[in-house]
Amino acid sequence: MNDNKKYEEMKEVKVFVGIDIGKEKHFVSLINKEGRTLITGFELTNTLEGFENLVKMFELNGSPKDIAIGFEPTGHYWKALGYFLNEKGYRIFLINPYHVKLSKELRDNRQRKTDKKDSALICNLLREGKYLNTLLLDEEYELLRRLTLLRDKILEDNKRIQIRLITLLDEYLPEYVGCFSQLRGKASIGLLNKYGISGLRFNDKRDEIIKDIRYFSKKRISEQKSCYIEKVLRESVGLKRALIASEMELRTWIDELSSNMNKLKNIESKIEDVLDKTEEGEYLLSIKGVGIITIANILGQTGSFKNYKSYKQIEKLAGLELIENSSGKKVGEKKISKRGRDKLRCSLYQVSVSCIAKNKELKNCYDKKVKEQKKNKMVALTSVSIKVLRIMFSLVKNKSLYDSTKVS
Repeated sequence: MNDNKKYEEMKEVKVFVGIDIGKEKHFVSLINKEGRTLITGFELTNTLEGFENLVKMFELNGSPKDIAIGFEPTGHYWKALGYFLNEKGYRIFLINPYHVKLSKELRDNRQRKTDKKDSALICNLLREGKYLNTLLLDEEYELLRRLTLLRDKILEDNKRIQIRLITLLDEYLPEYVGCFSQLRGKASIGLLNKYGISGLRFNDKRDEIIKDIRYFSKKRISEQKSCYIEKVLRESVGLKRALIASEMELRTWIDELSSNMNKLKNIESKIEDVLDKTEEGEYLLSIKGVGIITIANILGQTGSFKNYKSYKQIEKLAGLELIENSSGKKVGEKKISKRGRDKLRCSLYQVSVSCIAKNKELKNCYDKKVKEQKKNKMVALTSVSIKVLRIMFSLVKNKSLYDSTKVS
């Protein structure tokens, strides 16, 4: 939505509300359509009583259709009040904190910054149409957002646990990491789980360990290499002190990894169930090279595609729109803005990488950019990301499945 349309949307509003968000309390200001101040710096507690008092104050100034409410979002603290007011029928708009900062001295030519002053600035920015398109997600999309974020946190936790496990093994079994291609693989974890550090170093069950290496790896590791691994670990130069503590530490990290892997399976199963209930899931998954998790990541960030009139709105939300800095005779180089949602942009890149590997049509598009047009690989990948987004939007809009013959 451009500035003119935003300004037109605000013309019917009689009262503009600005709310500066805090963790425990918020500050609220009201102005009328002429810009005259009605209330400045009303203090509001972040409780149900505070929310209800705010609604009573609104009712004295008009109906929900007469009032527009602007938030300066502070982390996640705005959401409780935002959803509460949205359920009451009020229109919610977000004001970019950077815009509030820039306009701070325009009103009174003072450097003074207070929460009360910020709430009044928000009112005026909203009245001028300087707001962001607000996205309050429906149930399924909010679920996808929360589940994918939780999955990311567990994956990050797994990385930290793996680093701790490697640190431990570097002290007591420094040769171990080099014996397996994947430390978290079934063969590696199965062996550590059964024998521990002491069992692998001070053992009289050589044949059994060799047999188990073959068993845990489903015979992907040859018998010759299994014998080599057993010998290397038995002759390890690692520490021999405090083995009881090292075994306890090893068990802790393995148990946490195992627990997290089970959690991931449950989360991914739930993501798949929720995705089936969305309008977009069937159409987007028909694209060859697109997976369930990446689509869940995208929809968790965008919400329903029906809230957008053009794919370019999502492109802007992801920070993929092209910008150019030019002045006079100087023509600046075009580049993406990166002013948007990092996770959405990253998810689109991930989809594109997968499509380039598995989707013939999109691979041809990438190769054309790189080989024929001599574009930088990252530029070509960005171009494919935008193309994939355009295809996704078209499929959902037309309620159709992916057809490779229509991709040019």
